[in-house]
Amino acid sequence: MKILHIAGSPKGERSASRKLADVFLRRYRALHPDHEIGDIDVFDAAANPDFGAVHAIHKLAPLFGEERSEAGTVAWVDTERLIADFDRADRILLSCPMWNYSVPWAVKRYLDHLMQPGRTFGFDPKTRQHFGLLRDRPVQFILTRSSTGDDDPGDFQLPYLLHIFRQMGLHDIRVITACKTTKATAPERLAYLDSFTPELEAAAARF
Repeated sequence: MKILHIAGSPKGERSASRKLADVFLRRYRALHPDHEIGDIDVFDAAANPDFGAVHAIHKLAPLFGEERSEAGTVAWVDTERLIADFDRADRILLSCPMWNYSVPWAVKRYLDHLMQPGRTFGFDPKTRQHFGLLRDRPVQFILTRSSTGDDDPGDFQLPYLLHIFRQMGLHDIRVITACKTTKATAPERLAYLDSFTPELEAAAARF
């Protein structure tokens, strides 16, 4: 059994989303010591490299009836690696803060690698509907925000993530959201995060 943790914050030990993910993973490891848990830091440029012009041209070349370049083929190796690592996982954990009402840019870049037509999702030209090409499996989102509630119309974090994962074929998605991380003092903030421990441990047991 392989678990992939997608770490979506650059703040390390100071990250609220990472702190909550650590609680979840500690409980999961205690219950399943033989399971393999991998981790990708999307802010690590080596692990999650740039997705730029050469990738975009390579991606669209078949749709435009163009030949793919050698440079594009070389660049695409990283994209295929990220897709393969993602798809090998039997369980997926994403810990992610909200930045400017959406996801951090490095999370978006990682998902830009994953979302590839004919590879992770398809399109029916008759119905004009997209459909996922990856197998379904449990996905746990652990999300943090400063003050934006789940029902806030300014929430472009959770709806975006739900849509992207479902478009790839993953529908067994569970969500834990800490949406009030801004507190007057550091102890209050820590106490707020600690209050999620029972929920996180219960979620890990169900995972």
